[in-house]
Order: sequence, then structure tokens, then C-alpha cells
Amino acid sequence: MEKRTEKVHISYKHDTAYEADILAIKTGLQENNIPYSIDEYDILYRDNIDDYEKEIGSSDIVIMFVIPNYLTSLECMFEMTQIFKNGNIKTRVFPVVDMGKIKRNGDGLIKIKDYWSKEKIKKSEQIKTEPGGSSFLIKEIQKIDDILKTMDDLWTFLCRENSGSYHKLIDNNAKQLMEEIKKYLCLKLAPDTENFTPTTATKPTGTRVITQNGEKSLYIENNNGNITIS
Repeated sequence: MEKRTEKVHISYKHDTAYEADILAIKTGLQENNIPYSIDEYDILYRDNIDDYEKEIGSSDIVIMFVIPNYLTSLECMFEMTQIFKNGNIKTRVFPVVDMGKIKRNGDGLIKIKDYWSKEKIKKSEQIKTEPGGSSFLIKEIQKIDDILKTMDDLWTFLCRENSGSYHKLIDNNAKQLMEEIKKYLCLKLAPDTENFTPTTATKPTGTRVITQNGEKSLYIENNNGNITIS
């Protein structure tokens, strides 16, 4: 499939239990003629996965589909770090959140941080068994470091920003989510009213006539008008 340009990106974790919900979001985007990007379509043969994850991070609109498995996925959490690195979270990110049994409080934060701290230790130990080390594992550890540094910002966003009702956002081909996204799209596509010139149908304009007496040069605003020399 041809890669899209201006589009909504979906950051999510593949999980069979949530396939119908992801399908509802994709269907909603299609029904509303909103271009979107998702890995199953847009990571093509021989594409670089890290580059695509960075593309998600810099997207103008990101649907962040957060489930428990998202929080323990290195790929998803790397996308998360890229999203936060590019800022404007409140404007760009549309969260769809089902945390399951993970609490949206300090206890939940500690649980996820503890998971990634243990992952870092495990990979650090694995490097010791690799002759000459492992550049691949070193890169994964660097990603984990970024995850741990960004976790507080993510948790504040998930816990202190109202992400609405998960089921209402997904219901009816994600109708409520689509309405919220379209509000942003309308704002983005609104005309620049300061530089907007109405058509003659909305604002009739007459012909300006300027009489020149003397030798001084004349200035006609917007280069529109007639000059009478006397």
C-alpha cells in the first residue's frame, strides 16, 4: 500500500483481545475520510522500524491506544518516548486507555518503572556474556533509559488528564473519538481570517477613484483603483 502523507498515526500494541477495538478506530477514520497510518499498512518490506516509530512520534495527531501490554512493549514505549520528545502532548495526542488491573496512581507508576528497571538489569547481564559486547543490546538499554526518564510525564498524562470512557470512545466505530479528532482538524484547516479577502458575493467592493493635483506620487492600496490627473 502506498505510504500516506498528512495522516493520523496510531500507536498501539498488537493484542488479539483488542483487535475489534482497533478495527473500530480504523473503520471510524475511513468513514470520516481521515487519512491514517498504522504499521500493518505503512511499514513496508525492508522499511526501518525505528524510523517509522520516530515518524509516529513527530505526527501532528497520534491516537495512543494504551493497554497493559502497551506499557511493557519496548517498541510501543519507544514510540511513546518519541511522542513526548516532540512535545505539544495536549494538542497532538488522543488517548484511548484501558489500563486493566494497573492502577492509575503512584502504585501503578512504581509497578511499570520496576518492570523496566528489571529489564535493564537483565539486558545488562546478557551483554556480559556476549564476547565484545552487543551493540543491539546496548541500543535496547538506551531505549529503556529513555522510557524510565519519560515515565513520570506519561503517567501524569494518563492519570491527571481526563481520557474519557474507553468503551464510549470505541463504541459505534469510535464515533466520539472521531468527533474529537475532527475538532482538531477543523481548527487546523480554518482560514487565516486576518489575511482572508471575502468574495464579492459576501462583501461587495466599489471602484476607488483618486484625483491627482500636483506632482506628488500616489499610493493605491492593494493596487486597485483609478487615477484622474487634473
